[in-house]
Amino acid sequence: MSAPPDLQFALQFLRMNDYAALILVTVVVYDYFLTFSREIDYVWLRPWTWISTMFLLVRYVGISAAILYALDGTTFIPGPVIVCTAVEVTIGWLIPIFLAAIDLVMIVRVYAMWNQSKKILVVLLLLFVAQVILSFVYAGIYSNPSTYLSVTVGQILGFSFCSFSWSSSPVELLEAYPASLRLALGAILLVLAVTQTLKQSVEMYKATKRWQPNRYLQLLVKDGILYFVAFTFFNTVTILTTTTIPLLFIVSLSSVSLFPLMPRFIISVRELYDIKVRGHGIDTGFGALSHPISSGNAVVSSIAFADVTPGQVVEGEAVESYAIRPEV
Repeated sequence: MSAPPDLQFALQFLRMNDYAALILVTVVVYDYFLTFSREIDYVWLRPWTWISTMFLLVRYVGISAAILYALDGTTFIPGPVIVCTAVEVTIGWLIPIFLAAIDLVMIVRVYAMWNQSKKILVVLLLLFVAQVILSFVYAGIYSNPSTYLSVTVGQILGFSFCSFSWSSSPVELLEAYPASLRLALGAILLVLAVTQTLKQSVEMYKATKRWQPNRYLQLLVKDGILYFVAFTFFNTVTILTTTTIPLLFIVSLSSVSLFPLMPRFIISVRELYDIKVRGHGIDTGFGALSHPISSGNAVVSSIAFADVTPGQVVEGEAVESYAIRPEV
C-alpha cells in the first residue's frame, strides 16, 4: 500500500533537507581545512591582538552554528526531545553571538579605512549596541523552552526529525527590529567602504592621469568590498524573510555561506596588510600592535592602520619613511 501524496511530498522535502545539509556541512568543513594553514600563519604565529580573539570567535562559533543550523530539521538529528531542545537553544544563542562578532569586525575595518574617524565610529557603535541588545533580548525570550519555544520530534513514514514552533504570534515582528538595525548598519558600512575605495581610485587617477583597471580591482580586493556586499545581501535576505516573502532556499544558502566568509575576511586583510619592522609583525589592517617595536633609535609603541603597499617588508629603516601613520 503506497503512502498518501501529502506524506510522499513531505518525505521528499525531508530528503531534500538531508541532501542540502550534507552539502552545506561539507562546504563548511572543507573550507575550514582549506584555510587552516593560513589561520596558523596569520593568527597563531602573529602577536596576539584582540582581533585575533575576534577571529577565533567568528571562526569557531561560526562553524558550530553553521553545522547545527544545517542539520537542524533533518534526519541526522532524530531526537529525543532533550537533544532537539539543546540544539534549538544553542542555535538561538550562537547565531546572535556570531553576528555581533562580525558586525564589530566590519566596524573596526571601516574605522581603519577612514583613518580612525571618531565621528564615524560613534555612529556605527550606536547602531551596533542597539541591534545587539535587541538581538539578545529576542534570543532570551524566544530561545527559552520555558516560555515561548516549543520543541517536538516529528515523524514521517518512520523518519524522525526535530521540529520547533513558538507559542506567540508576534515573533516575526520582534525579530524584524534587530534585523532592520543590522541591515541599516550593513548598508552604512558598505557605503563607507565603497566611498573610500572610490576616493582612492580617483586620487590614483589624478596622480597618474590614466585609468588603471587592474589597480582598481586590487583596491576592491584589498578593502574587502565583496565581503561587505555579501554581508549586506545576507541582512537584506533576513529582512525579506521576516516579512514572509518565500525565499527559504536563498536565506538558508546565504546564512550558511556567511559563516566561512567572515573568517576569510579577517585572514585576507591580514595577508594584504602584513608588514614587518625589524622582524615583528604589525596588524595594520585592523588595529594596533600588541607590544612596542624598536626602529633605529625610536620606539614605536602604537602603530595602527598603516598606509603601505600590501606585502611590503620594512626591515631596519625609519618607520616614517614608509608613510606609516601613528595612532592618534
